[in-house]
Amino acid sequence: MIQKLQTINSTSAYLSGLLKNSELPDRYCVCADFQTSGRGQAGSWEAENGKNLLFSFYLKTDKIPLQSQFLLSEIVALGILSALKKYLPEIKIKWANDIFYQDKKLCGILVEPAVLGNKMKHAVVGIGLNVNQSVFLQNSETATSLKIVLQRDFDLNAILEEILMEIFSLYDHFSTENSAELQKNYFENLYRNSGFHFFEAYNEIFKAKVLSVNSDGRLNLLTNNGLERNFYFKEVKFLI
Repeated sequence: MIQKLQTINSTSAYLSGLLKNSELPDRYCVCADFQTSGRGQAGSWEAENGKNLLFSFYLKTDKIPLQSQFLLSEIVALGILSALKKYLPEIKIKWANDIFYQDKKLCGILVEPAVLGNKMKHAVVGIGLNVNQSVFLQNSETATSLKIVLQRDFDLNAILEEILMEIFSLYDHFSTENSAELQKNYFENLYRNSGFHFFEAYNEIFKAKVLSVNSDGRLNLLTNNGLERNFYFKEVKFLI
């Protein structure tokens, strides 16, 4: 089920509020034309009213071990990629939770798990996808959209349904036995997954190549002087 709203503070905050007060069906989705306080990993999300996809969905996540919860982020990112590659084959996943076209952000993902005991009970997954917006005021140097790249407008409802279908299909086919295949697919579609690039961690700039991404989300790097280093999200960033 998809609930459509016009203006809201945040689809993820709204959905989390619903979950506190009622039982929702698995895969319940909330989509808004505009968010006054849209949430992202780096803060607020800039989106023009009615031009983009701003949505969150509720997913029961009993198939994913708590210690490997980043596998859900991989499923979501690969589902989005699968839906959008028919329009834009060159897109990549930028670790940990962004979709990039070339060196600019097209889509952001925010996964908020709910933990009960030693299990991940469910997750609220928020997605912001730049679709028909042609001008970015705050993030003109770092953001792009399908319209900017392809010079045409898109049907928001159709793309929303395609993305949800691909994500849920990947989740339905997921098992811990095939998680290695999932991680391989994620790495093959990773932004800057070959060669040496500049990174920054703890105010230190260094050159490294990506070796792998662990199921707990750690990024494993090999520096140009042969040192292996690993980082959780927000401990290191790409220099673009």
